[in-house]
Amino acid sequence: MSEGIKKKKLKLLEWSIQVTLLISIFFAITWWQQRNMLSTEQEPLAPAFSLVSMQDRLIQFIPEQQSKKTLIYFFATWCSVCHASIDNIEDIKTSIGNSVNFYAIALDWQTKGEVENFLAQHELTIPVLLGDQEVWQKYQISGFPSYYVIDKNGKLTSKDMGYTTELGMRFRLRL
Repeated sequence: MSEGIKKKKLKLLEWSIQVTLLISIFFAITWWQQRNMLSTEQEPLAPAFSLVSMQDRLIQFIPEQQSKKTLIYFFATWCSVCHASIDNIEDIKTSIGNSVNFYAIALDWQTKGEVENFLAQHELTIPVLLGDQEVWQKYQISGFPSYYVIDKNGKLTSKDMGYTTELGMRFRLRL
């Protein structure tokens, strides 16, 4: 075997090890972030809630009464990653119409004005709800943004925390 071929094989092996290491680190970080979130395997149904929308309407989410998938996006007004990712959620909503229910729930806010300032920077058609400590605890939110996908039967099917691309969310929604 020539020296050139040996060097190419060695470089390919080194590259493969680096890629495997990076993928392993990515999945370890993802697992660490999600460790305290609700289980998609053990939870019978997503928690129900009743929250007020930014338009002062009471919105009730009752998992067993859903007829389509639901994406719940939890955000904080001060969160820069939330600012970066909420537009991806809006783009999906705009492109698929009403085939999925979308809710953006503001947590860790002091005044409605804070939420209004956040929303002023984004053109959203997603219903935005004012979250409370009860919903925060029910959904075990420990970081922002956090996402849950719920199937039409009310079961949690996917969860994530942190930035996600539009493609990543489409995958979680299985669109």
